[in-house]
Amino acid sequence: MKPDSILLLAIKCSVLACERETGRRLWQTALKEGWTSSDFVSLVADDLRVYATTKGELFCLDLFTGRVLWQDGLKGMGYGVVSLALPDATAASSSARAEHVARLERERRDSSDTHSRTSS
Repeated sequence: MKPDSILLLAIKCSVLACERETGRRLWQTALKEGWTSSDFVSLVADDLRVYATTKGELFCLDLFTGRVLWQDGLKGMGYGVVSLALPDATAASSSARAEHVARLERERRDSSDTHSRTSS
């Protein structure tokens, strides 16, 4: 399965993965148990891993199996809502966008050149 065919959901201290096309559940991983004031899960992923935080802990899961690869208790950080980011993901996205724009520009130029030759 390709990473871009997976939909991730974060709910009630768990992460779920489903097939985008069918909605079929691939896996579900409970991150934490026990009651606190919030079951909220922050989530971000790359092509191999899922990073999730809930109840004051950070988890790294395998994208394809949901297996916990590692976790960090974030000692001393409390239980607040956590924001996650993957710095290189923005660069990769920007690079892909730049390549797409360059390809469109080449196609436009090629089309314009073809049109100019047939008009002459």
